[in-house]
Amino acid sequence: YGGLHNFMNWKGNILTDSGGFQMVTEEGVTFENPFEQDDNDEKEEDYQKKKKKSRMLLRPEDSIHHQNNIGSDIIMALDDVISSVEVNTERFEIATYRTLRWYDRCIAAHQNPTTQNLFPIVQGGLDVSSGGLRDK
Repeated sequence: YGGLHNFMNWKGNILTDSGGFQMVTEEGVTFENPFEQDDNDEKEEDYQKKKKKSRMLLRPEDSIHHQNNIGSDIIMALDDVISSVEVNTERFEIATYRTLRWYDRCIAAHQNPTTQNLFPIVQGGLDVSSGGLRDK
């Protein structure tokens, strides 16, 4: 199809998501998040669909590669998705620092930085306390 712009017959900007949120929750399908109990965050993100028992694999490099290939104008980096109302501070900290490391990997994988804009996802949840994650 020649990329999203040709497929959609759209001359304006197109923003695409990294796929992280869709990996965690999708209508009718729940995915397991291995990072809930695993602190080895440099391994590939590997989810297993509970209902279909098929495996999906999405690494920061894969997400950027796909978004580069479809010609998105605004690319979102892959992040470690958790609920914004989660109260587990340790889990937020893990997600925040993992997301930062993944952003570095996204930057390294990005093939078209002069024509496609890459943006990170901001983590931190609802912690607004002094000295909390938002201040680090």
